[in-house]
Amino acid sequence: MQLRMPPGKLLRLLDTAIGTLLCASVALVLALVFHRSQIELTLPLISLAVVIAVAARFGVATGVLGSVVSAFLLAYFVYAPQHSFHVTSPDARANLSWLLLGGISLSFLFTPRRELEDKPRNKQE
Repeated sequence: MQLRMPPGKLLRLLDTAIGTLLCASVALVLALVFHRSQIELTLPLISLAVVIAVAARFGVATGVLGSVVSAFLLAYFVYAPQHSFHVTSPDARANLSWLLLGGISLSFLFTPRRELEDKPRNKQE
C-alpha cells in the first residue's frame, strides 16, 4: 500500500521546510559570526526581521517554526554558557522572548492572503 500526498500539500510542506531552514541558517550564521561581539543583544531582533520576511513569503507555519528554531539556536550558541539552554542574562532572555512573541504573532499578521483563502470554510446552512 502506497500513500500519496496531493501535490498542493507536498508543495506547502516543502515551502515550510525551506523557510524554516532559511530562518535557522540565518540565526546560526549570526550566532557564529557575532558571538561575543557588541551587537550580541540585537541578534534576536535581526532574526525577527528575517522571520517576518520568510513568513510573508512562505506562511504562518514557517514563521512560527522559524522563530522557535531561531530562538533555540541563539539561546544555545550565543547566550548560554557552555552550550546549554540556560540563559543567564536577563536582557538576553527578554530579547529572545521578543523574538518568540514577535515571530509568532507577526507571522499571523503577515500571512499571504492566498493562504487564508485556500482554507476550506465551514458553511452552516
